[in-house]
Amino acid sequence: MFLPKIDVFKDLRQEAINEISEIAIEESYQKDAVLFSAGDPAEHFYILVEGNVELAVGDAASSRYAVNRIGESFGWSSVVGRSGYAARAQCVAPSRILKIRSSDLEKVFDAHARSGRVFYRRLAEALGQRWVDLHRTFMSELSEVRPTSYGSRQTSGTGED
Repeated sequence: MFLPKIDVFKDLRQEAINEISEIAIEESYQKDAVLFSAGDPAEHFYILVEGNVELAVGDAASSRYAVNRIGESFGWSSVVGRSGYAARAQCVAPSRILKIRSSDLEKVFDAHARSGRVFYRRLAEALGQRWVDLHRTFMSELSEVRPTSYGSRQTSGTGED
């Protein structure tokens, strides 16, 4: 069974895993398919089974994140109390995705409170790791753009004499 190997579902009780597997739907998408757009109602939680999905926040090209690890989850807005998605999710390759209606997932966790706590703790860990990854990417890109300072608050390459 695939679900117990997914980070956010590790250590959940078997009864909860069985119920989640009953409500999870596997869907296939072609390259360029949009799963959701920013502002769409946040109704589903997603898990990558195969392929590659790009998450894009806002209009800036630098606000992108690649979901490319098998078992990686996205569509978190649906399970953290947001009414709409904060990003656009688009397949950049043919992809297979597990799609779980958040209201159904909530019912499972209402019936299995311990498993719900474990899920949300794991989700918080994943959110934290994604923030760290995005911060590192942002800082790396920023350092490539920022002119070099030589300790005098002056920068090279300003074109001034």
